[in-house]
Amino acid sequence: MGTLDLDMDSKPPAEAPANLYMLLARNGKGKTTILQTIYSLMDMTGEDDGFGQALSVFDDGGWAQLDLRITLTIDDTTRTMLLSIWYGSEEPLVDWSESEIDEVADASEWAKIGFVPRGGENVLSPETNHVGREIRDHIAYCTGEYPNELYGLSSSLPSVLFFPANRAVLAPVGDRAVVCPKGWGYRPAQMFNADGPDWESSVDSVLVWLEWLNDGRLEDLLTYVNENLFVDTEKAIERPRRADLATVVSTQVGNHTLGNLSHGERALLQLYVRTLCHMTENSILLIDEIESHLHTRWMNRFFLALKSLIRDVPSLTVVFTTHNRELIRVFDHKRAEEGLVKGGYLIDEGME
Repeated sequence: MGTLDLDMDSKPPAEAPANLYMLLARNGKGKTTILQTIYSLMDMTGEDDGFGQALSVFDDGGWAQLDLRITLTIDDTTRTMLLSIWYGSEEPLVDWSESEIDEVADASEWAKIGFVPRGGENVLSPETNHVGREIRDHIAYCTGEYPNELYGLSSSLPSVLFFPANRAVLAPVGDRAVVCPKGWGYRPAQMFNADGPDWESSVDSVLVWLEWLNDGRLEDLLTYVNENLFVDTEKAIERPRRADLATVVSTQVGNHTLGNLSHGERALLQLYVRTLCHMTENSILLIDEIESHLHTRWMNRFFLALKSLIRDVPSLTVVFTTHNRELIRVFDHKRAEEGLVKGGYLIDEGME
């Protein structure tokens, strides 16, 4: 992860990290397990504050390591480091030499955070070093802090935003109110399963909350969403009405509320709004079965919007899974595009 400083007049170097990565395989080949593992490893670095959605990916044992390049600011000091988070062994599963940290990771130091199962709990490995403990302490200290800017500018701490395949769209039920949306504060790993049905977990509540904060974020958010998701659709998301706490969608034939958007439109709105609001300067966005709920036309539109977001926020890394071969064409992995470094892995067994 980290800002990619690439000269687009030449091909990016082979070792350049991908900021848009596709995993393609049929169901049952482990795509979701990979995303769950990334989420779970990052989730272990935080504290259980009642909002966690722990996964059981390690319940039957196993080993995993996640290596991240991050640029982190703690106590007004900015450092670029390699952060390794691993599980299942006292020592790191992949050992980085000093030359690899410098030349491959392009980092000045190695932060190590390891976890081993012991007595039914996951405890810190003795190989966790002082830099890793410093990061974990800072994550614990900042957990719950409300974001006050879009595009990740609120925090440089690492984070994973996970959108599982079962990200349902359910109309909010019950009374509407101006309340802080569920999971609004910083956490190293956040999962967004569904938009609704309770008000606090709906995208409606996020827009209403920003309306009442009235700090300029809502205007910027709606402008960005409309220019990227709804461009050329003759639709636009307007500010929520304060009288009934309903967000308005303007169209050529009149206005309606968010509840009248199509399932796919609302799913994309949830994903885009949550990402813009919750991301940090070092975020990985995980999307399982990216094609879920989306018509082909909206899939193409979403890819264009996703690419624009990566270009505008080059520290963002997006990893998505699919079992739809048609997305190879949409992903267009062979074509060089400014600001994008594409990567992927294809398990073609059973895909014929």
